[in-house]
Amino acid sequence: MKGIYLAPWMIGIIVLIGVILSFVPPQLIEQYLGGEMTIYQVGAAALIGTISIIPNLVALPLAGSLIESGASYTTIVAFLTTLTMVGFVTLPLELKEMGKKITFWRNFLAFFAAVIITIIIGILM
Repeated sequence: MKGIYLAPWMIGIIVLIGVILSFVPPQLIEQYLGGEMTIYQVGAAALIGTISIIPNLVALPLAGSLIESGASYTTIVAFLTTLTMVGFVTLPLELKEMGKKITFWRNFLAFFAAVIITIIIGILM
């Protein structure tokens, strides 16, 4: 029965994602993530990944096309890890269901882990 209760929230989140993505052209994303890897680009990638939720079926081909256009693996890792681990768009739902403390710590630790993963990939690549 709880799934029915959450359905309006999930539909709202999906609509919000669609609205956000309709205002961000792919060329703009490529401009900030492509080319030489800089701390600015990694930070931008992490920020974009944090505030957007794109299904993996869309994110993975997008990441592939960004790499083909010259984006660094480190930048793409920052984007993908924050995209899948940090839930900025889902904050209202998380706050409602899990409370402020758990939501804060889950997102903080997920962002921290995403940064650590990005640094490790940057060193290895």
